[in-house]
Amino acid sequence: MKDGQAESNSKTVQIQGSAVEILGDFPVQVSCMEHFDQILDEYVDQYEVAPYTYKRSDVDEPGVPASCKKCGAAGVVVLLKVKGS
Repeated sequence: MKDGQAESNSKTVQIQGSAVEILGDFPVQVSCMEHFDQILDEYVDQYEVAPYTYKRSDVDEPGVPASCKKCGAAGVVVLLKVKGS
């Protein structure tokens, strides 16, 4: 993959007040504690990578959902793929 192409597939999100570059080819998913293991397993199975996890309250980004992708409950954990990891 060319460097220019790799750059177009990344974006920046605010985590704990710092800009963190993530890979746009991998989704940002949110989970409640009840569904965390299931969502994590599905992420690893589907994308064959282990995502970074952050507390939802640490991710200050308007586009990140506030609720669990499985049940709609309040999101507690954010799963995403950090660039360079």
